[in-house]
Amino acid sequence: FLITPSQADDISEYQIEGISIGDSLLDHLSKEEIITEIEINKSSYNYLTEDFAEVYLFGNFDIYDHLSFMVKPKDKHYTIYSIKGSISYDDKLEQCFAKQKEIEKEFSSMYKNAKKRKYSLKLTLDPTGESVTHNIEFTFDSGNVISVNCTKYKKSLKIENGWKDSLQVIISTKEIFDWFNNPIN
Repeated sequence: FLITPSQADDISEYQIEGISIGDSLLDHLSKEEIITEIEINKSSYNYLTEDFAEVYLFGNFDIYDHLSFMVKPKDKHYTIYSIKGSISYDDKLEQCFAKQKEIEKEFSSMYKNAKKRKYSLKLTLDPTGESVTHNIEFTFDSGNVISVNCTKYKKSLKIENGWKDSLQVIISTKEIFDWFNNPIN
């Protein structure tokens, strides 16, 4: 799923579908496409400041069904701070868990010095608590994080938003990780 870096703590050397942290999103989308995506997805993070925005990329990828990126909306280069690759496992949570476990085993052997943490979290976008993400995080000494998650959405949210239950592999800088976990800056 990821290319092994020469330095275990430098996530800029990891790639998802050939794209790395620190790359310019302009290498993959036009400025207009990026701005449109930022506007479309702005409401997803209305509980956070406007420091970052999410941009989706759909295409014919080797492994993933789609990708998403976190960028700073005011950055004219649209530098990538986080990359997420998603694979649909709609209504197939047990299959998602099996793939997650396989990736966890691979990552555990690759990142022996990273701190591993497993947890489940109810998604704030679903007040019923039926939408849950099951996460495995590998945190490096730098604070950068690679995570493997299985997310299950409430059926009505899937219908309303066109979402699917999925496996996600996410590479995030410390800055993004802190932003998500400390929304009041």
